[in-house]
Amino acid sequence: MKFLHRRRGQVTVELMLILPVFMLLIFFVLEYGNLAYRTILLNHASYEFARIGALVGVDKPSGNANRTAMMQKIIHARTKVFGQEAERVNVQVKLETTGVDPMYKRHRHQDVVVTLTYPVKLVFPGTSFILADEPRREGIRKIHATARMPVEKAYASSDTK
Repeated sequence: MKFLHRRRGQVTVELMLILPVFMLLIFFVLEYGNLAYRTILLNHASYEFARIGALVGVDKPSGNANRTAMMQKIIHARTKVFGQEAERVNVQVKLETTGVDPMYKRHRHQDVVVTLTYPVKLVFPGTSFILADEPRREGIRKIHATARMPVEKAYASSDTK
């Protein structure tokens, strides 16, 4: 009986030592899941936004891409995809000339490059010490996604040799 009496609080002490470590481990797994979900969402959104820009960027056949028109459509799509958090998602649209068609000199090949930056607020306690960007006390991790797509252009009938 004396042996059982001395071990009375041992389980409680062991629980108090192990529980914080176990909970922190669970929080890290859940936070990684949250970040993975947001990363997948951002990568897919950047691809779709580049696709939108590639399809709406040119007004006339063999014309140059219109970055302003692309931006307007992409900002509208950002609002639909991200809802209330749309203002937090930073969108950058860049046009790059990748070459000139050797047969039709006026027809330049262009790519639209869409870069999204999404500051994700870490939601679980303790995870910001390792996962957050500086300053860590804010508990924010910035996720970046970039997608490139060729701008769709039609050839004008006057482009022939």
